[in-house]
Amino acid sequence: MGELAMIYAAFRLLATPATFPLDHDGFMPFQENYWLWKGIGFGGLFVFQLRWLVQWLYSEAHKESKVPVAFWWLSLAGSMMELCYFLRQQDSVGVAGCLGGFAYIRNLMLIYRKRKLDREAQVLV
Repeated sequence: MGELAMIYAAFRLLATPATFPLDHDGFMPFQENYWLWKGIGFGGLFVFQLRWLVQWLYSEAHKESKVPVAFWWLSLAGSMMELCYFLRQQDSVGVAGCLGGFAYIRNLMLIYRKRKLDREAQVLV
């Protein structure tokens, strides 16, 4: 879902680059639906902050500080939802704040690559 939102946002930015900062009517779908976009914005914030609770409970269960895969997925999902909201609001500061998504994607890539290598190593044994 987040990938689709990012692709859509990038497409819209590339399709109308001259009107982005000047278009006060906006370019996101359902632009006029205030409560929908407030829900997306607060939903993204909730998902993004939920990751800390997940990490804390995971660490408590393991009796040491650990970061579960769910932390990175929640980070990415929350960041993408917030990105959609900030694009709708045409808030360049908020959009720039969502650039951390690249780090979340990279961490997920590293985790899944390590899991794949571990599985392959077990097959060889």
